[in-house]
Amino acid sequence: MSIGFNYAALSDIGKIRQSNQDSGYAGPNLLILADGMGGPAGGDIASSIAIDHLRELDTLAESPEEALESLRSTLGQAHQELCERSTQDPALTGFGTTCIAIRRSENALTMTHIGDSRAYRLRGGELRQMTNDHSFVQYLVDTGQLTPDQAENHPQRSVLLRVLGDSQEDVNLDESHPELKAGDRWLLCSDGLCGFVSGQTIGKVLYHSETPQQACESLVELALKAGGPDNVTCVVADIVENPQQSEPQIVGAAATDRLSQVRNQLDALSQETLRLESENSDPDITTASDQAEDNSFSPARAAVPAETKNEETRVPRFRWGRITGVLVGLLVLIGLFWGALWYGMYSRPTLTPTPNLTSVSENESKDTSPDRDATATENPSQTESSKSAQSDKS
Repeated sequence: MSIGFNYAALSDIGKIRQSNQDSGYAGPNLLILADGMGGPAGGDIASSIAIDHLRELDTLAESPEEALESLRSTLGQAHQELCERSTQDPALTGFGTTCIAIRRSENALTMTHIGDSRAYRLRGGELRQMTNDHSFVQYLVDTGQLTPDQAENHPQRSVLLRVLGDSQEDVNLDESHPELKAGDRWLLCSDGLCGFVSGQTIGKVLYHSETPQQACESLVELALKAGGPDNVTCVVADIVENPQQSEPQIVGAAATDRLSQVRNQLDALSQETLRLESENSDPDITTASDQAEDNSFSPARAAVPAETKNEETRVPRFRWGRITGVLVGLLVLIGLFWGALWYGMYSRPTLTPTPNLTSVSENESKDTSPDRDATATENPSQTESSKSAQSDKS
């Protein structure tokens, strides 16, 4: 007798968001829920990166210890890639993701958790929350500063204290080994569900739904009826004997090809930069290995969006733009030179009258004798002498 998962996953963008930043995965031995953050520029990529790393672990672990070690290592690699992408692309600065992952071994489950996405277990009609939110509001509840009822409507309930990515610090995971027991039903969900639908209602839906798929559909519908202000994603798995064989399900952002396009684009640009630097350092040497490496870029370039290819074709235009700029600069310099020359020729300053010249005002009488003017002009010293003599007389 074997025990395993019967599973289903479903994701919806909601009624307000412009993109889906949630990602979910359900497979025979692995369940994952990731809720990305960072806005339209990168939240979807962040959650997709987490899924892309972890999905390789969808095999039966040899032991709970091996399962835990593999989850730790793989989530550390995902965290490192998120930090590197954030450094390479300024548009992705500050992006990150929550993540819950459950991996199965023969007789136990191994769960790792970071962020405020949640895991619930329904056992014997009783629903239990199996994770603790890594949020500021939950910290206030844990320290007795808020009650759980107050936390539900707190304005800072979305402020997270721990996520993958967002900082270069080491990943700090919550880790546990829940019991693997037939008859249990597990739910992994983003806060688009648990933030707007009460735990009691979630428990009722899980209890009354016949299949994991029906449970996912009902829960997403409830979140949308509550206003659907956020992306909502559910992963539901039943622990059963002799589970059905089915293909893994990937939903949300990880189900699109945006992640592969972006990762291929960044990798191709990085490799192309290294190749160009190598050519510039020794341009006369081209080996067969260089040619083989150059050919390996073609699949990656094929995945680059059309906008990037257009940028490459604009290089000649950019060179003509530089030539045009030089010509315009020369014309400006020539214009300045001729302007200075013209100013020097036609804008010479007018000589001011010397102290021994007398200017004639327009109000002066018109019958002034030319001889008098001439005498005053030619004998200024005499005029001054006569004025001095008169002064002495008086």
